[in-house]
Order: sequence, then C-alpha cells, then structure tokens
Amino acid sequence: MIKVILFDLDGVLVEAKNIHFDALNEALGKQYAIEWNEHLSKYDGLKTNQKLEMLTKEKGLPVEMYTEVWDEKQKLTLQKLRDLEQSSQLIECMERLSSEGYKLAVCSNSIRRTVLTVLSKLGIIEYFDLILSNEDVKTSKPHPEIYWKAMSVLGVLPEETMIVEDSPFGLLAASRSKASVMRVVSPKEISYINIKKHLTSSRMSITPKWKDSKLNVLIPMAGAGSRFEQAGYTFPKPLIEVRNKPMIQVVVENLNLDANYIYVVQKAHRGKYNLDTLLNLITPGCKVVETEGLTEGAACTALLAKEFINNDSPLFFANSDNL
Repeated sequence: MIKVILFDLDGVLVEAKNIHFDALNEALGKQYAIEWNEHLSKYDGLKTNQKLEMLTKEKGLPVEMYTEVWDEKQKLTLQKLRDLEQSSQLIECMERLSSEGYKLAVCSNSIRRTVLTVLSKLGIIEYFDLILSNEDVKTSKPHPEIYWKAMSVLGVLPEETMIVEDSPFGLLAASRSKASVMRVVSPKEISYINIKKHLTSSRMSITPKWKDSKLNVLIPMAGAGSRFEQAGYTFPKPLIEVRNKPMIQVVVENLNLDANYIYVVQKAHRGKYNLDTLLNLITPGCKVVETEGLTEGAACTALLAKEFINNDSPLFFANSDNL
C-alpha cells in the first residue's frame, strides 16, 4: 500500500526547463552555450555542476569558470522564477492527497533556495512533509540516494512509495530506488484525479515505459543466425524460444519503449512464419520491411527501411538478439 508520494520539481511541479536552460546559457555566453536538443538528450535532469563538467569535456569550458558561471546561473534562475504564479490545480491536488493521509515530499536536483522559492510561489509549500535538494545528498540523480533518504526519513519502504518523475535521469534514479514510478510529461498531468488513478491501478509499474509517438525503433532481424543453425535450431534466430517466448518478444519487452517499431525481415521468413501477425501482436501497428536475401550486414539491412527513418524523428536502433 502506498503511503508516501515523492515529487521531482522541474518538469513535474513546475515547467522550469526553459528557465534553467536560458539562465545557464546566459551565464555561459555564446561560446559554450547548449543547443535545446543537446539539453533534452544529454543535460536534462542533471545539476549545474554536472553540466559544467560535461561542458568541459565536450566544449572545452575552462574549469576556472565554474564558480563564476554557477553563481551567475543561480542568480538568473531566481530572477526568472519570481514571475511564477500560484497553481490552483496543484494546490487542490496536494491538499486532497495530504488530507487523505499521504505523506508528500519533494526530491529535486536543484539547490535548496530554488526549491523553496518555487514551492512558495506555487502556493504548495505547506503541504510537504519533507523537502530535499541536491545540497542534502552526496550523490545526485541518476543515483537514487535522494529517494532512499526521503524513504528513510519518512519511515517507509520502497513498496510503500510512489515517485513522480519526468526526465531520463530522474526516471532512472526512481527506478533504481525500487519504488513505484509514475512518469509525467509536464506539470499539466499533476492532478488529484491522475495521481489517484495511478495509485489505485493494479498495473503500477516499477519501470514505466518510455513513451514517444515520434520515436522510431528499428530492429533488423534478417540475418542468417548461422551459429544457432549450426547448433541445431531450425527456426530463424529471432523466433527461438527464450523464457517461453520468441526471442524477439523478449527483446522488445526489455526495451520497454512505447514507440513506432520497424522490423526488417527475410522475405522467405515473412510468409513461412507469419511474421506480420506475430510482430503486430508484440508491437501493434508496426511496419515490416522485407529483403530478398542476406545483406552485407546490419547497417545495410537498416537502410532498407530508409523511407521510414530518413526524417527528423529520433531513431533507436536495436538488435534482435540483445538485452
């Protein structure tokens, strides 16, 4: 039974990604500025010091600039946060959850002053039993220390805890903590109804699927599988049974992605083993591309699906036999 709900701050209770992004870039200057796509794919969810260390490796940011950039970034962030207004939706949500006996906490990678400023501006600071910032732990997200500390202080176990997160690093920390996880895309999803629906769902998942309607997942499965054939297997490698399921199903379940799946298969296998039906059962609405025979390798096989991947959408490339 869930007794405690732990909330991340940025992207969950407040839409502050743009605020932190703009403040950091202003502090860095044009020479070391981060592109928006870079921010989302590499830096989102990390504390400022971690971002600066990455910028030294990737863009040559001098270490001696760290203190100056950090101080300026925090000053600019607080200035931008002053324009935040109270959220009636969040106030209602926290008030009702608190009145029902749930203990509430905020666990953020931001500095403490930022966290307190945001919660105060939103009008919800009074509902939290515990507030933790990156100053309260030795190791920040994606390490789960901040979530473990919250559970310890509030006297609960992971199975009695639900974590609400949004960013890749935050979700990884939440998953590693072994608590139940509710993934949100923005603060608009934080409502009493949505949280109660998740709390009462019998399908609460420790590791929720990453959902992206634009993400293409390409899996070539047209190889010869010669090692398996030599070992006596008669089915194509992706159909060999693993854990009482076809290997390809185990691979897809392990990816845990809700996206657009594209498979490249041998023409001879497609009809003989009814692959369209099988693959659509595993990933409804998937696309199947066929090849007449063996290609020169996985890269060449992948290019057969160029009509579906030659675009601006993100691409995840996976093998049909790897976890």
